[in-house]
This record gives sequence, structure tokens and C-alpha cells, in this order.
Amino acid sequence: MKMPNLVMLPGWGMEKGAFQPLIQPLSEVFNLSFIEWRDMKTLNDFEERVIDTIASIDGPVYLLSWSLGSLISLELASSYREKIKGFILFGATSRFTTGENYSFGWDRLIVERMKKQLQRNKEKTLTSFYEAMFSEAEKEEGFYHQFNATIQREFHGDEVFSLSIGLDYLLQKDARVNLDRIETPFLLIHGREDKICPLEASSFIKENLGGKSEFHIMEGAGHIPFFTKPQECVQHIKTFIQKEYIHD
Repeated sequence: MKMPNLVMLPGWGMEKGAFQPLIQPLSEVFNLSFIEWRDMKTLNDFEERVIDTIASIDGPVYLLSWSLGSLISLELASSYREKIKGFILFGATSRFTTGENYSFGWDRLIVERMKKQLQRNKEKTLTSFYEAMFSEAEKEEGFYHQFNATIQREFHGDEVFSLSIGLDYLLQKDARVNLDRIETPFLLIHGREDKICPLEASSFIKENLGGKSEFHIMEGAGHIPFFTKPQECVQHIKTFIQKEYIHD
């Protein structure tokens, strides 16, 4: 049987290297493709990059999306139902900021302040964001230190303008209205201690999706559970895809 295609979408300020613990085990069962958010010029570039990647792949695809990547995936989900066979979302959100009847996100003013801080000191802004991705227990276990080493080794870095466009995407996009129109199967994995996208953001997605979904909560994990609990995450992904791919 032909291996299924898996396209991996990182979060804001992130790159392919963040997925390091997943790459080797997942490459045994998938043809992997990676999307990067570097050098963005407009808000449309995010979705265009995913559309172009999907179009370049022969056959159906599964999307593995994290954080900002999950929001982009949800924006595209109802339009590409023929091509996208399933979604795996980590630390997901259908709207990053709080708003009317929605309290599972950041205050807009905090994101606006982050944009200003980016202009003044990119490295400091990124560092504090990276640190917030880990729970206290994960930091004590040395995962934040490991992640920093991964960044030094694997990341290429991005320009302030491009990073700011990413924050604009998080400020402006709201995929909630699409959820009940999405019938594609979903796997949602979320750290209970996630301080970037609260656990309720994934619960909201699950409750409002038009199709079937499964939801796994990672105890003690923050915003990057696939980095701190990779074996568990890989097992959930393999089980989900085997079920969907064979069933399909």
C-alpha cells in the first residue's frame, strides 16, 4: 500500500526543526512535506503557501498543524475537502484572540504589545514566547533547554516584518464559522498546561466540528506536546491515520 502524504505546518515563529522528535518516526509511515512561514509579505501568503504545497503533491494529503498552523488549516478545511483526508492539530485554536462569546484566547492588546516588542527587540520577544510554550514541569525536566539547543542547530530565523504579519494573522483570522461545515476527520492533541492556546480552544473546535473527531489531553504538557511527549503523540497519530487511511 502506498504511504499517505503528511504536510506539517508549524506555529508562529517556528520552523520545521521544532518537529524534530516526530520526523524520523513519522517518516517511516508517511511521505512528509514541510511548510515554513519565513519571508511572509501579506496575510494571504499563509494560505497560499499551504494551497501550493497541497497542489504539488500527487494524491490526497493529511495535514499536521500546530498553533498558528491549525488556524490556517481550519481556514482552508471546508474548501479543500476532496484533497485533505484528515487533520491532526496540536495546540489548536479557531480564533487566537478573545472576542464576543469567546474567551479562550489572548487579549488583543497583548498581541499588539508583542508586535511593538518585536520591533524593539526580536530576540527577547521570541525567547519569552518560546519559554511560555513549556509547562513548569517540562522546564524542570530540561525540555526548554533542549528546545533552545534545537533552535540554535536547526532554525534559520525570520525577519521582523514577516513575524509581524504572522501576529496580524493571529489577530484577524476567525475560523469558528467554518467549523460545522468541516466533515473531515480530526485528531486534536492538546497539553493541559498550554499557556499559548488554552485547552478550551481545542474543546471548542471538537464540540463545533461537523464531522467526527478524537481529542487527547496530554497531562503536564504545555504548548509543544510533540516535543516533550513524542512517543505518545506518534502513537496517537499512527492509530488515527491507520484507522482513516485503511477505512478510506
